[in-house]
Formats: sequence, C-alpha cells, structure tokens
Amino acid sequence: MEYKCQTISVSRMVIGPQGFVKPLCDTCSCRDCSNSIEKMNVSIFGVTKKVKVLNKGVNPSFVVQCEGYLK
Repeated sequence: MEYKCQTISVSRMVIGPQGFVKPLCDTCSCRDCSNSIEKMNVSIFGVTKKVKVLNKGVNPSFVVQCEGYLK
C-alpha cells in the first residue's frame, strides 16, 4: 500500500538537539509499504551514512511524517 508521506529534500537535512534527524523509514517496520524507498549513501558533515530515502522523480527525500509508520 502506498502511504501519504511528508518529506524534505536530502539537501535540506534537519539538525536537532541530538544531532542529525534520521528519516522515519530507517526505523519503520511496516510490511505492506509500497512507496519507492531506497537505501542511499548520504554525506553528513563529511561522514558517509547509509539511510533510506523516498525516491520519486529526480530529487530523493527524507520521510519526516508518514501515515503507515510503525515503530
């Protein structure tokens, strides 16, 4: 099932009090999600991390809110 998601561009990373805010998809355990989620290497202050991003079109995005998110 394709869920509605609120996203932000990978180029606009969010920095919170505990550091880099990770995308929801990294910790989601929803089994019936059919959104186009892909693992991608992202450089965060010179450190490369592998995160899951929503890839629709040209620019990949971080999911920050999703109807189907299960922790």
